[in-house]
Amino acid sequence: MKTGVAAEFAVLGVLSGGGVLTVAQLARDAALTSWSARAAVARLEARGLIVEARRRGRWELTTRGRGVWAAKGRRFSL
Repeated sequence: MKTGVAAEFAVLGVLSGGGVLTVAQLARDAALTSWSARAAVARLEARGLIVEARRRGRWELTTRGRGVWAAKGRRFSL
């Protein structure tokens, strides 16, 4: 089970494809528990790496999040 930084990078990796996804979709695609996905989303939002999309309950990368993924994310496998 991925937790902490690994869960955060798993979520960033899923969103790096340009999707706008719910926490349930992120959990499924990143192979996380719903709790781990929700916690990762909260931490990523607090750091300004993801933002809630216009459609409430859906998340997408910010420009800063794309930069972090490009610089560091590929070291983490999904």
